[in-house]
Amino acid sequence: MPFHTLDRSRYSPSLLARVAVGWRRIAEDERRGVASAAHIAADLAALNAPPALLAAAARVITDEVHHLDVCACVTDELDPSTRRGAVASATSRRLDLVPRAPAGEAALARTLVADYALGKPVSAAAFAAARALSREPLFAWAYTELLHDEARHATFGAKTAAWVVRRWSARERRGLWAGALTAGAAVVPRPRDEEAEALGLLPASTDTTLPRWILPHLAPLGIHPTPANEPGLLH
Repeated sequence: MPFHTLDRSRYSPSLLARVAVGWRRIAEDERRGVASAAHIAADLAALNAPPALLAAAARVITDEVHHLDVCACVTDELDPSTRRGAVASATSRRLDLVPRAPAGEAALARTLVADYALGKPVSAAAFAAARALSREPLFAWAYTELLHDEARHATFGAKTAAWVVRRWSARERRGLWAGALTAGAAVVPRPRDEEAEALGLLPASTDTTLPRWILPHLAPLGIHPTPANEPGLLH
């Protein structure tokens, strides 16, 4: 059987439905990721960002669209009734990107740090944990595809934020760090479902500590969390 297909007959309808709900949740997150990346690219253009940063932002958009397509492949296998036409492709579905005014330096920097530099390593840990648990090739493939870009997106967030705040004072940068931590704190835990997680559901709880590999990329922002002053953030 191809790695991207699922033998649904091996599992109960209830189990498949629970896993499908989880993957639709991931798909919505990825859909918001497409919109966020597009807005970031527009905000950078409004700030006259250098071409290299604009190119990096464009690649993030492409990655997020690919992630959305991966989610569509999984949900279509879990529930064939969701398929639309001969080609089950999320790239052919509406994204409904709502135009907005440029966010400005402060809001852009906060998004880059909270959602990318800090948020993407957490997403990577969750995807890696799910891949390790899953017993089906479909989900191992899908989580590998989602995991593939997260580290690069994290460094994109840190490096791009460093450009945005290049003229900021030390006090403003400390405020950015505090605001980013606050923005990333509102995570509502879900109840465990070990049976569904073993099949392919994203685990209800994962490691949310900050990996040390991101620290060199945060240093240009004036952010220096260390075990002495931020013991709960690092591993």
